[in-house]
Amino acid sequence: MRFQRHRNRLILIAFLLSVLSGSILICISYWNTSGVGLEIHHAAQQNITKHAESQLVTKFNDISALAAHLESADYMNYSREYYNLREPVEAERIGRDLNVRLNKLHLQPDMVERVYIIGENKNQKNLGKSFEEQGLIPEQEIPWIDDLRAVGLIDLFTRYYGMPSFIPQGMFTDKLNDLSIPEERRSRLKAFFESIEGRLIMNNGVNYLNVLTVIVLDNRLFTLALPDRDSWDGYIGVLDNNSHVLWSNFSNEATIRKAVEQRKEGLANWSQGLSSDYEVRTETIAPYGIDFMFFERKASNVIWDQSLLQICVILFGIMLVVNLLISYKISNMIMYPFNVLARISWKKEKDIDFQHIPEERFEQFALSKISIRQKILLLLVTSVMIPFIAAVALHVSLTYHSLFNKLVQSTVQSSDQLVKEMRNRMDNYESLTNGISADGRLTNLFLSYQYAPIMDDKFPVSSYPGLVDVSYFVLYNSQGVARFSSTFINNITLFRLSTSELNSLSKLKPEQIIWITGKKDVYNHTALMLIKKVSLPTSDGTSMDAYLQVVLKEDAFQSVTSGRRESLVLMDRSGEVVYTSTSEPGFTEAAIQELNAGALEQEQAHFGKVEASNQVILERAIPESEWTSVLFYTIDDIYLKINEMFYRYLLLIVLILLAIFGMVWHLSLYLVKPIERLKRAMEEGAALGEAVMTDSNPRDEIGLLVLSFNNMITRINDLMEENINKQIREKELVTSKMKAELGMLQQQINPHFLYNTLEAINMRARQYGAMEVSAMVNSLANIFRFTINTGSEVVLLSEEIEHVRNYLTIQALRFKDAFIVNWDIDDEVPPTITVLKFILQPLVENALQHGIEELYEQGEIYIGVKMLQDEIRIQIRDNGLGMSDIALREILRSLNDNYEAGAQSDDEPGKRSSGVGLRNVYYRLRIYYGDSFAMTIESQEFEGTAITLRIPLQR
Repeated sequence: MRFQRHRNRLILIAFLLSVLSGSILICISYWNTSGVGLEIHHAAQQNITKHAESQLVTKFNDISALAAHLESADYMNYSREYYNLREPVEAERIGRDLNVRLNKLHLQPDMVERVYIIGENKNQKNLGKSFEEQGLIPEQEIPWIDDLRAVGLIDLFTRYYGMPSFIPQGMFTDKLNDLSIPEERRSRLKAFFESIEGRLIMNNGVNYLNVLTVIVLDNRLFTLALPDRDSWDGYIGVLDNNSHVLWSNFSNEATIRKAVEQRKEGLANWSQGLSSDYEVRTETIAPYGIDFMFFERKASNVIWDQSLLQICVILFGIMLVVNLLISYKISNMIMYPFNVLARISWKKEKDIDFQHIPEERFEQFALSKISIRQKILLLLVTSVMIPFIAAVALHVSLTYHSLFNKLVQSTVQSSDQLVKEMRNRMDNYESLTNGISADGRLTNLFLSYQYAPIMDDKFPVSSYPGLVDVSYFVLYNSQGVARFSSTFINNITLFRLSTSELNSLSKLKPEQIIWITGKKDVYNHTALMLIKKVSLPTSDGTSMDAYLQVVLKEDAFQSVTSGRRESLVLMDRSGEVVYTSTSEPGFTEAAIQELNAGALEQEQAHFGKVEASNQVILERAIPESEWTSVLFYTIDDIYLKINEMFYRYLLLIVLILLAIFGMVWHLSLYLVKPIERLKRAMEEGAALGEAVMTDSNPRDEIGLLVLSFNNMITRINDLMEENINKQIREKELVTSKMKAELGMLQQQINPHFLYNTLEAINMRARQYGAMEVSAMVNSLANIFRFTINTGSEVVLLSEEIEHVRNYLTIQALRFKDAFIVNWDIDDEVPPTITVLKFILQPLVENALQHGIEELYEQGEIYIGVKMLQDEIRIQIRDNGLGMSDIALREILRSLNDNYEAGAQSDDEPGKRSSGVGLRNVYYRLRIYYGDSFAMTIESQEFEGTAITLRIPLQR
C-alpha cells in the first residue's frame, strides 16, 4: 500500500474543510454586515442630499428676497421717472446712486449674474448691471417694456413671474427672425434675449409702477450646493415646472433626458442605469415649482471595501497555512506506523521471511494509546476548528473595526455638508443685513426732511422680505444712539451702544460686517447679532458713520439640523457657547468638556454617550469665521443593529462549529471504515486456522493488523496451491476473450470492405475524369461512415453540418442547377459545441423533396447557425411551395398531440419522406433537451417554409 497517498488524503480533507469553513465565514460575515452597511450608506446619502437640498432652497429664498427687495421705490424710481426727458447730468447722477446701492447689496457673482430694471417706454431709463464683470450694461442692449409689447412677447416673457424659470436657447431670438420690426428695436431685443437665453431667470412681472425687474441667475448657484465627490458620488438634476433642465452635473445628456421622461410620466422614485445602478429620488421645492432629482448610487455594503477584503484574504491564507502545517504534522504521526509496517512486510515478502513482526516496536510510536478514529478526530479538530475559531475572533474584530471606521467616515462626510450649509446660512443673514443697510428708508434717515415719513412707516420686520429669522434690527448713529428700531419704535431709548462697543466698532471698515455673540438682546435673552458699519448721507451733503445691528431669533439656525439625527453646538474662540440646536443641556456640557479637554482634533471623530444616547462627536471649524462647531450624530439605531448583528454572528458561528464537528465525526467514520473492514477480514481469516499468538494485548488497529499478519503467514502454504489453480483459470479466460475479440474483428470486415470499395470507385472515377461521380462517391462514403458510427448519440455541430454538406453535394449533382444553398454560420460558434445526431439532414431533405423539387424556378435553401447567450439558433429556410395555414396548423397540432406517444415516422403511402421525418427529429430533440428546447415552423403557401431550432448549449 502507498501509505503516503493516505496521508495526503488526510491533509487534503483537512484543507478542504478549512476552505469550506473559511468561505462560509466570509459569506456569513458579508450577509450579516450588509444590513448595517446599507443603513450607514443610506443614512449618509440621505444626510448629504438633504443638506444639499436645504442649501439650494436657501439660495432660492435669497433670490426671492432679492426680487422682492428690488421692487422697493429705491430701485423702481429710476425707471419709473422720465429721466430721459430731464437733464442728462441728473439722470447720470441718479444712475450712479442706483449702481452704488446695488453694489452695497454685495451680491455674490456665483449666485446672481445680472440684474435688469426696465422702464415702460423710451422716455424712461433702463439699468442693467453685471455682477460678474462689476459694470453696467449698455442701455442700447436693454429693451423697454413697449418693445416687448410691440413684438407680442411680453406675456410669454412674464408668464411665470415670481418663479424661477428657464429660458431655452432660441425661445425668443427665433421669434425675432420672423418679425418685421425696426432695426434699432431688433438690436435691443436681440442683445437682451441672447443674454438671458440658456439661463435661469426670475422676473416680478410688470408691476403697478410699470417697471419690470429681471434677475439672471448664475449656473454656479447649483455647483455651490453640490456635495464633494469624495463624500458623495451621485448626481443632481434640476428641472423647472415645465420639465426643462435648469442644471445638471451629468456629462451625458441622454441620461438626463431619460430621467426627464420618467419625471413627465409622474414618477417620483425610480431606478436608472448609469455606470452602475442608481436610485433616483425627486423633491419638489414649493413654492418655486422646481424639481430636484437626486441620482444616488444604489445602497451597497460599505463595510466590505477593498482594504477589508484584502485583509480577509490574507487572514484566510494564514488560516490555510496553519491548517496545512498542523495536518501535515499530525498525519505523519498517524501514518508513520503504517509506513514502518509496509517496509517490514515488503522486506519479509522479498526475503521470504516468515518470522513474526515484533509488536513492542509499534507500541512505542506517538499516539499509540488511542484508536485511529480518535487520531483522525484529533487531526481534523486541531487543523480545522482551532484555526477557524482564531480566524473568527480576528475577523469579527476587523469587521467591527471597519464598521465603526465607516460610520465615522460617513459622519465626517455628512459634517462637510452641514458646515457648508451653516456657512451658507451665515452668508444668507449677511446678505439680508446688506439689503437692509441699502434700503432708502434707512440710508436717508439722517436727512431731516425725510425723518418723519420713515417714523410713520413703522418699518416692521414682517414687511421686509426674507427676515423671518430676524428678531429685530436697530440703526445707531456714530455716538451709539439709536435712530431707528423695528421694535419698540416708540421707545428707542431702550437701545444704546456702550462706549467699549463703540470703540471696538469704530475700528471696522465701511461696509464690514461682524458677528457678535454672548450679548443680551432687548428681551434679555442671549442672542446672535450682526453689526455692519455703514456710511449714511446727512442734510449738509456730508456722510456720517452709523451702525446697523441685526438681532437673530433663537432658532435662526434650526433649519440646518431640523429633521435629522444631528445636534449642533457652536462655540466662539473663547470657548463660549454661541448657539445650540437642542434644548438638552447634556450636549452643551459635552461640547464644552470636549473642547476644553482637547479631546477632539479637526475632522477627527470619536464615540461618546450624551444624554443616554450613543453619539459620534466631531469638531469642525466654520469657514471664514471664528466659530467652531461641535457636531453630534445620533447612532442609537445603528448601535441596535450592531448588537443584533453580534448576536446573530454568535449564533451562526456556533452552528457552523457544530456543523464542522458533525462533518469531522462522519469523515472519521468514513476514513477508518476500510481499516476496520480489513482488520475484521484478517481476523476472520485467522479464525480458520490456529492462532499464532493469543497472549498479546494490542493498543490500536495497527497492533491488530500485526496479529492478523502473523496469523496470515501460517496460511501462506495453503494459499499457494489455490493461487496456482487460479492462474490456470485466468489463462483459460484470456483465451476465451481473445476468441471473442477475433469474432468481433471479423464482423467489422464488411464495413471496411464497403469503405475500400467506395474509395476504389472514387479513384477510378478520378482517373477517367468523372469528377462529379468522384464527388458523389466521396460524399456517399462520408455519409455512410457518419451513419454507421454508433459511438455516441451526440456529435460536434461541425460534424453534423459536414454531414449535411455531403448530402447536399450529392443532391446538387443530382438536380444540377435546381437549387442553391446559402450558408450563414456565425463565427462566434465555438468548435466544441455538440448537438444531437441526425437533426439537420432530415430537415434539409424535407426542404428539397416537399418544397423545391416541384418548383419550376431555381430553389434556394438557407442554413443559418447563430450563437446566442445560452443557446444556439439553427434555421433552415427554403423558397419552395410552402404550405397553407390549415396544413401548418395540422402539423403543429400533430407534433404537440402525439409527443407523449413517442416518435413516429413521416412515411405515408404515396408520399416521399426523409426517412427519419420531422416528427422524429422533434421528438428526439424534446426528449434529449427537455423543455429548454424549442422549434418553430413558419410557412406561407407558394412562398416557402422556415424551421428554427433553439437548442440549449452543451459544451
